[in-house]
Amino acid sequence: MKEKLHYILLLITVLLVAGISLANMQSVNVSFILFSFKLPLIILILISVLLGSITTFLISMVKNFSLKKELKKTKEVLENSHSKN
Repeated sequence: MKEKLHYILLLITVLLVAGISLANMQSVNVSFILFSFKLPLIILILISVLLGSITTFLISMVKNFSLKKELKKTKEVLENSHSKN
C-alpha cells in the first residue's frame, strides 16, 4: 500500500509540473552570474525541478549512509553483548 501511495504522489507531482510548464510557454531572459540568455519558461521550470530532485536525492543519500553506518554499529554491539552472555 505504501508503494502504491508513493507512485500516486509521484504521478500527481509529474502531472502538476507538466501542467504548470505547459501553461508557461513564453520565453524569458535568464541572468546567471556572468551569463545572460533567453530560454523558454517550460525548460527553465523543468531544469529547476530536476536540480531540486538531484539535490534532494544527494542529501537523502548522505542521511541513508549515516543511518546504515549507525545500524551496523548497533548490530555489532548487540552481537557482542549476546556473545558475552
